[in-house]
Amino acid sequence: MRARGRLTKRRDEEKEIPKAFYKRCAAAGILAAACGDWPTKFAGAAPVENWDAFHVAITIDEICRCASGGLVWGIVGGLGIGLPPVLHFGSPALQERVAPGCLAGEKFICLAITEPYAGSDVANIRTTAKKDPSGKFYIVNGEKKWFAFIYA
Repeated sequence: MRARGRLTKRRDEEKEIPKAFYKRCAAAGILAAACGDWPTKFAGAAPVENWDAFHVAITIDEICRCASGGLVWGIVGGLGIGLPPVLHFGSPALQERVAPGCLAGEKFICLAITEPYAGSDVANIRTTAKKDPSGKFYIVNGEKKWFAFIYA
């Protein structure tokens, strides 16, 4: 096993990944790779023909060589579980608003499923989101226990 690099050690000690690092990961294709299906519409052509789960696994395996679960999860964790639902089920307008910034390393996304009474069982979640009278905003009511990848 390779020794951890000084940058990885510093990231772990500081408990922060610089925002500029996300842009470097985007330029290298790592953020697009974390989405599973290559998001061609927003990231251009995949680096190899017939991109599939095998290529995703190789990409993630390679970045795991840094020997820091926190760094790996911070780079691809939230994006890898938060952006695919937007890409697969979001309206074109939502995709256009969210995906480009996330894939460029400029915006961050999270997934908020886990609740105190349902865990991650999405069939039993209690939180609701209903449009307000104006129809412009959602009012979210409920409890969440953990959020996957919050960057504040």
